[in-house]
Amino acid sequence: MLDYELVPGQRLVFVDLAKRLQVSRTPVNNALSILAQEGYLDFVPNQGYSVHKLSKKEAEELYQVREVLEVGFIGQAIRKMTDKKLQKVERCKLAYENLTSSRVTRKMFILDTDFHLAIMEMTGNDLLAQRYKDLCRKIFLRFRIEDLVMSRIEEIRREHDRLFEAICLKDVELAKARVREHHKNSRENLFPLIFPSK
Repeated sequence: MLDYELVPGQRLVFVDLAKRLQVSRTPVNNALSILAQEGYLDFVPNQGYSVHKLSKKEAEELYQVREVLEVGFIGQAIRKMTDKKLQKVERCKLAYENLTSSRVTRKMFILDTDFHLAIMEMTGNDLLAQRYKDLCRKIFLRFRIEDLVMSRIEEIRREHDRLFEAICLKDVELAKARVREHHKNSRENLFPLIFPSK
């Protein structure tokens, strides 16, 4: 799913997966069951598993939770900031900036998550950071990216710069405003592509 070999809506045949992975059916069936419980797959009795496809309502709720977490904990992240933690945030920001591609790739979403995750990690709350990472995966693993435009990637780079600047200034209110702006822009750019009006 991370490499987009399995796409949202794709049906999974556990017998074929077991052959491909060269293991028996039981561990594959167990793994698929766990992924379904975690919301990555859908299970329909007598039909099997398919990769979960994000609904608009679910996407809105996931984005809302993500924004609440970031805005709610940015103050703590700034208060607990150290030079070492800030350098990690900057490295993640630069990794995203330096990724060169002529098209949108899954790697961009992973690096974007890494940047935001590094900020969350500054809080020192490991459970929060892990939950945040899981939340981000539930967003970007569940939609196709072929129609996203590169111009949005440049905007994301600028938004990351502005957020990083606010963190460096230790300006909590400015950082909160920039997180909100970043999420608003993400939703406004992604949702029409993921959920085109009919």
